[in-house]
Amino acid sequence: MDPRTYELLNGIPEHVDYAVEAGDLDVEDISQDRLDSVKELLRESNDEVVRFYAAKLLTSWGTREGLFALEEFMSKPEVFEGLYIHRLRGYDDTYRHILMAVTMYFANVADKEGKEVARVQVFDILLKIIALAGVRPFEISEMLRFVRCENYIEYVAPLKQYLLSIIDHPEVHCWKIYDALDFFMSFDPEFVVSLLKSKNMSIDDFSPLNQS
Repeated sequence: MDPRTYELLNGIPEHVDYAVEAGDLDVEDISQDRLDSVKELLRESNDEVVRFYAAKLLTSWGTREGLFALEEFMSKPEVFEGLYIHRLRGYDDTYRHILMAVTMYFANVADKEGKEVARVQVFDILLKIIALAGVRPFEISEMLRFVRCENYIEYVAPLKQYLLSIIDHPEVHCWKIYDALDFFMSFDPEFVVSLLKSKNMSIDDFSPLNQS
């Protein structure tokens, strides 16, 4: 990746002290020239990895073109899987980074066009991420916070299936199980009680304090 491309995709203006990465930038700190240049990378780069990074960044900034492209990339995992590795456990963490970009997209579009517009636009890609989290080790705590905060019940059934997929595999999903159980204690405690009874276990059995 050449220096100009790297700076477009990763640079943070000198006066900005709140952003950890470029996707965190507020709209007033994203110049039109930079926005146009990142869009150009998405449309014209011959490097699909660069195009993926551009799609993810534009998604974070609330750009519909970026979200469309990111959804398309979900069908081409060979392009992006392995770009982000969990720093402690060593598994592929790329989907969690995609999830964070999509929740940022929701926040930015909700501010500009309203929550109901954003709600519809992010639905399909979030469903795909939830399903993948049921079979892969990356965690989706941002998703659980999002649903809890917005009270979007359309995600409750997919998240129940997610929990059912991971509860018997603590060696892979670790603390994700506890997080999901804790989430459903707010949304559907009877579901949690019934599920734990069927496993002859308690929620404390999945506590992070009991995880190695």
